[in-house]
Amino acid sequence: MNEEKILPILIELTGIAAIGVGVGIELATKADIGWVVVTLGSCVVAIGGVIWGKFTNGSAE
Repeated sequence: MNEEKILPILIELTGIAAIGVGVGIELATKADIGWVVVTLGSCVVAIGGVIWGKFTNGSAE
């Protein structure tokens, strides 16, 4: 795996972890901040996907 692909993977994993934390907060406390954390996590996952798309060219290697 190329070293340049590690960054978007780490960003997406961070977003997935944030989504999990947000769901946990929402289930435990019913606080609206849980939905905020889920939304931010989703945005982080999307950012990681965009960065992944920039590093991946259309040709098969």
